Amino acid sequence: MDKRVTVLTIVPPMYRLYPEFQLCLKMFREALPEGSSLVEQEGDDGMLRVKILEHLVDAAPYVLIVKEPAVIMGKGTVEELLRVMEENQNICCVLPSDVLGYRGGKATPYYTLRGFERFTESLRDPGVSHMPYDGRPSWMFLARREALSRMAIPADPLNIPRLLPADEVCISLNAYIHPFIDYDLATARAEILPLVPENITSLLDIGCHTGKFGALAREKFGCRVVGSEINPQAAEIAKRNLDGVIGDILTTAFAEKFDCVTCLDVLEHVRETGLFLRKVRDLLNENGYLLLSVPNVGHWSIVEDLLAGRWDYIPAGTLCITHLRFFTKKTIEAALRDAGFEILSVKEEPVPPPSPVADAIALLERSGTDIDGKSLFTLSYYILARKRED
Repeated sequence: MDKRVTVLTIVPPMYRLYPEFQLCLKMFREALPEGSSLVEQEGDDGMLRVKILEHLVDAAPYVLIVKEPAVIMGKGTVEELLRVMEENQNICCVLPSDVLGYRGGKATPYYTLRGFERFTESLRDPGVSHMPYDGRPSWMFLARREALSRMAIPADPLNIPRLLPADEVCISLNAYIHPFIDYDLATARAEILPLVPENITSLLDIGCHTGKFGALAREKFGCRVVGSEINPQAAEIAKRNLDGVIGDILTTAFAEKFDCVTCLDVLEHVRETGLFLRKVRDLLNENGYLLLSVPNVGHWSIVEDLLAGRWDYIPAGTLCITHLRFFTKKTIEAALRDAGFEILSVKEEPVPPPSPVADAIALLERSGTDIDGKSLFTLSYYILARKRED
């Protein structure tokens, strides 16, 4: 079997600008099979992509089409897609599994790169190698040359799995990817709304991105919502969702004060924690509130990796390559007090460890090791604080 694979992927301009996307591209290249022919199309010109793909059909017996390389995949992922085709000659197009409905909604228990690697290694189950294609968005798929050569390539080649006969398309259950495409646009953080004080008339959402959370807050509380966003493309979208958008609060002159400021997964990206928090305090009305969320570097997944000599930066998550600061509950509480805040409540996002890790933690406790079990079981903290008047 000729297993040569040509890879076509879109590389948007932001991959040259932002470290998280540069890391995505590096990891993607490293996970491709040896000998793969990689074609990286700059920008998202659909007609150009069609022409490139029509040309590539003659280059190799298999073509791997990828929306963009904002994915993490195991080193054997493409080989597993090839294996499904080798064992099922009627299959012409195979997609890997992903976090969308993995095996009927089964949770994917990983939080670090090492956890992802262990998870993908555990998938090997030849008895259930694939399932019918369910119509999900195709971040990535492998197609036979003959299947592509007999069809008119659509303007968006990612629609190819939906255009092929249903019995020729499947999803591999033993090949798995974690897409980061539109990762930070996927949710409006509606779970945060119950933590926002209800008596507010104005809110500043720092790091608002496209303004989805702020729009929900304005709808629920009927308050004025302003966003702060340093990404110009996201800020333009946020202007349509919010009452106003400003840039970096440390460099933008802004006289308005607010009843509440929200910083959702922002503080870990800030170089000077104290300076930033004092600026936030200055933007609050008397007795104003600060609501923030921060990942917990004391979570068991990070601690376990450290015990194994691992600290792997990834494109998003607790060890995101763009994080400049790392917090436990004690350090974030100390930073807030030093900046002039009174802590009103702390809510944990509990993610307990698997049984073997829990057993190891219990053994350490019995041996007399000082263990903060609650911290180990907490993935993120949600903290509500109030401006303390001097």
